[in-house]
Amino acid sequence: MKKIVAIALSSMILLLSGCATIMSGSNQTLTFNSNVEGVSVYVDGALIGKTPVSASFKKNKAQSVMFSKEGYQSVTREITKEFDPVAALNIFWDLSTTDFITGAVYEYAPNAIYVEMPPKN
Repeated sequence: MKKIVAIALSSMILLLSGCATIMSGSNQTLTFNSNVEGVSVYVDGALIGKTPVSASFKKNKAQSVMFSKEGYQSVTREITKEFDPVAALNIFWDLSTTDFITGAVYEYAPNAIYVEMPPKN
């Protein structure tokens, strides 16, 4: 009987560890758009495409986005993150270490970034 209880508890702990990693994932899709079509979008210096564009990023990686097009001033924005409340479920089991390691403890907010491109004078 003690073995069955021990196995059941171990299984429950394993299933619940990394709640945000399991439920929300460690990647998130971000969408980028602007008032002008065909604006080049660079995330952390790497070109990901032209507006409108969506791409998936590790939740603990992307830091900034730059929009650039000839005839317009470049626009740079920081990509903001918020605490994913699902990660709170995991605090009781492993202090959310799994979620912190995978980045699932965060979520990008907002997940869509829109900019107005100012024309060059």
